Amino acid sequence: MNREKILAMTPGEGLSLLVAEKIMGNVTTRDEFMGFMERMIDPVDGGSVWVPLAAYSEDIGAAEAVVERMLGKGHADAIYWAQFGEGKYAEAEAICKAAMLAIGDEPAARQKA
Repeated sequence: MNREKILAMTPGEGLSLLVAEKIMGNVTTRDEFMGFMERMIDPVDGGSVWVPLAAYSEDIGAAEAVVERMLGKGHADAIYWAQFGEGKYAEAEAICKAAMLAIGDEPAARQKA
């Protein structure tokens, strides 16, 4: 996805789904009764659980998990991403958009880390 499309996205399920898959590394699906779900995998034992999709692009608490994930991938500047867009975006939206743009610049091998 190119820069213009990422920046044009509005906060909500679409952006949060992308973040869940591309940043958090979770599998997503749509359940008939529960709506969008994401499969979170425990890195220690490989166990997993399906949970409702986190509102990464709308909830600052969920967006903080994105920051933590990106710090783990070597993006030390992720702690400043809430200010991305110089006030044009709410903090959670800004973090998600900055993260999506950051992985677009990464080599494929680094993205899988």
